[in-house]
Amino acid sequence: MKRFLFPVALAASLAACSAIDEPAAEDVLARFHAGLNQGDWAAIDGLLSQSTRNLRPGGATARAFRRITERHGRYVGGELAGISDEQGRITIAWAARYEQGPVSELFVLVEEGGKLKIDSYTDNAVP
Repeated sequence: MKRFLFPVALAASLAACSAIDEPAAEDVLARFHAGLNQGDWAAIDGLLSQSTRNLRPGGATARAFRRITERHGRYVGGELAGISDEQGRITIAWAARYEQGPVSELFVLVEEGGKLKIDSYTDNAVP
């Protein structure tokens, strides 16, 4: 039963998110992945929300993203797997491809100072 409800819930949440600026959200992800590949931690730091940067001050949060390329290699592409908006927080499921294989990424974006910022990120290699 749970397997049946998930696609229905996903479809309903996707239908409800017509107000999301998908191109702007995908642009944040593109800049994030470009920063990863270039090792441009300052660029990544600029994409992070203030609350995320406060977790590890002085750019340390962005440098922690270096572990992504250590685990998965360079980013080579990806596509939108799902997107939803709840109370001003945009959640994006991204089907990424890295040198070492597919990776499921989950981003949470928030608007801060008129721009979308990354408030949360998780990654899991896809077997």
